[in-house]
Amino acid sequence: MSPLYILIILLALLWSTPGVAATGLFNAEENITGILARDPILVLDQFENGTFPDINASTLMEHQDLLYRKLALGLINRGDYERAESVLLSIPPEVRGYDSSLLLAFLYTRMQNLDAALNHIVSLQVQYPDDLKLDNARAYVLCMAGSPADARRIMEPVIMQVPGYGPFLDTWGTILAAEGRYADAEKACRKAHALMPDDAEVLAHLGMILYKSGRTADAQDVYQRAVRIDPAFGEGQKEYARVLMDLKRYAEAGKAIRAALRLMPGDSDLISWEQEIDDILLSWYIRQEQEAYRPPIIKRVVQESHS
Repeated sequence: MSPLYILIILLALLWSTPGVAATGLFNAEENITGILARDPILVLDQFENGTFPDINASTLMEHQDLLYRKLALGLINRGDYERAESVLLSIPPEVRGYDSSLLLAFLYTRMQNLDAALNHIVSLQVQYPDDLKLDNARAYVLCMAGSPADARRIMEPVIMQVPGYGPFLDTWGTILAAEGRYADAEKACRKAHALMPDDAEVLAHLGMILYKSGRTADAQDVYQRAVRIDPAFGEGQKEYARVLMDLKRYAEAGKAIRAALRLMPGDSDLISWEQEIDDILLSWYIRQEQEAYRPPIIKRVVQESHS
């Protein structure tokens, strides 16, 4: 998607919001949030139908970084990761701010593109060498990429310096879990959850720890809460499906797998699990049909004759 096309969509969003003039000032966070609360598909349809006149984009461009970031967040919340990536990459590098850059790194982790996430974080650290949030992000990506030792080396001084910050505790918990220290990992993630009760990824990490600790039923409950909070969290949907399969709740697992596949198309595990569940459910339905057509067994009870 070209930067010009993104700009056109944003202009349509701006024009279609009541109370926002095309050439007026646009400097209120609340107004931007209101624009992004509208359904982008409906707005795009209106534009394609020719219902929007030409407007001056100068005010929009003054707030390009903030507005594009807000739109990208809206798309991420819907699970539309590719369009969100296009929006963020459409911000010129000299205009893209710290928050938008960090959001792009987060988006790459959601897209399972860990190499891109790590490269982006490393480039940001050149600009912000003493930023602990970037250290945390780098450690998290390294842990997810299978390098917990490197993640610990970065994260240990961070967690010692700031021991009570939710995102840092969450990353520390994932590192401890990768090392097999599940009791310590659970403590860290529960502290993170207490600080960030509505964070789906923290809940998913806690669910992973419970699952690996052999507490599958508890893990199912935690994963269920995670995907309810953020249905567009593909990795959470995937892990939730795995837990449901272990609990032999195949119909529910199938729904979670389909939700995850919409967010992670082509994931080999999900494709394999979907086939496995289809085979299990088909076998079950066949047995049910066979039972339905089986003649009932009539037991004759012959009363004993007493003379």
